[in-house]
Amino acid sequence: MKRPDLKKGLRRGIYVIPTSFTILNLFFGFRSIVNSFSAIQEITNAHYELATIFFQHASWNLFIAAVFDTFDGLVARQLHATSEFGKEYDSLADVVTFGCAPAVLVYAWGLRPLNNLGVGIAFMFLVSVSLRLARFNVMTGKSDHRYFVGLPSPGGALTIASIVNYAPAPVTDERFATVMLITTIAVAFSMVSPIRYRSQKGLNLQKERSLIYFLMLALILGVATKWPREFFFIGAVLYLLSGPFTRLWSIAFPSPKVEGPPPIVEHS
Repeated sequence: MKRPDLKKGLRRGIYVIPTSFTILNLFFGFRSIVNSFSAIQEITNAHYELATIFFQHASWNLFIAAVFDTFDGLVARQLHATSEFGKEYDSLADVVTFGCAPAVLVYAWGLRPLNNLGVGIAFMFLVSVSLRLARFNVMTGKSDHRYFVGLPSPGGALTIASIVNYAPAPVTDERFATVMLITTIAVAFSMVSPIRYRSQKGLNLQKERSLIYFLMLALILGVATKWPREFFFIGAVLYLLSGPFTRLWSIAFPSPKVEGPPPIVEHS
């Protein structure tokens, strides 16, 4: 009898870890959709307070899903357990979690007063996420890993979720619904734009950090605990604006070009 290949079995076990994170990402995206539909049902029954609670739950499900989405890729890279299957499965899960779920959420919460126009804009958001993920898969390994080209789909979803979480009461005013329509369009176009956003892929968990780093981390956690709605809302908006701001800054203040040494002229 041949002894089992323990190393091969270990590698298979390692691949299970990032895939499990992806499944959890998908689960909380699905839970967000369920909560959004529950909120619509409560609005139909004129139970606006219950609808508000369901919208909060839908938003927080997206926050939790984003945590698992971050760690599935991070863990896979740290364990050297990346694979084509994992990349494709992660993209499929992200279409549901960061495409379909926030599209349903923003329609149920803020675009329903606009009727079919609201449906169309929510669908446009979903299409933007799918295009963003397809472009990401094509460009993997061909661009600077420190940056995303276009707002990443989790960033777009969390921008919507942070707005809803900040003011979870269902929107009934058409004027505010129009504001959310413009906001949704802006987020959707940010995802398919060529503007670069900073990526967390350059994060190295094995790199030594100074004590100031952990002090700042504790401060951020303290602020997030004290004012969670404001923290996530401001953080999402700042990240959304960071790409265009960095782009405008680079145009206004271009980096000086490094000139090479003068060419050597040989004399005969």
